[in-house]
Amino acid sequence: VSWQLVASAFPIAFLSNPFTYIFLRICLFLEATGLASGSWVLAAIHKKIAGFQRDEVYIGTAEERAEKKMGDNDDNLHLGAGHMVKLPGFDDNAPDSLKELYKSDVSVREYLSSVVADGEKQGEEDV
Repeated sequence: VSWQLVASAFPIAFLSNPFTYIFLRICLFLEATGLASGSWVLAAIHKKIAGFQRDEVYIGTAEERAEKKMGDNDDNLHLGAGHMVKLPGFDDNAPDSLKELYKSDVSVREYLSSVVADGEKQGEEDV
């Protein structure tokens, strides 16, 4: 703590010292690598508490998945970044008059469908 007080009281004198300058450059390089980030420590603690394991434990290795013919199917991927997700219970909680209007009026149905399509387009452009 004392060196911090000295550095804050006399910043020019502190940084003009060649040893301090070299030490500062080493510290800045180490911080730029991310090795000393506190997030690594927090992630390790969270991993221990939650019992996280590598993906291979849950879904197997690429070789195991290929052997079981468990290829990726893009048709099953309806969620994620850029995809509109229907809020749970949203249409269930809509007023009855809106539900009836949607069923009976084609123009309302087309308008709401276009709003959803525009939202999906905008989501794809943002990605």
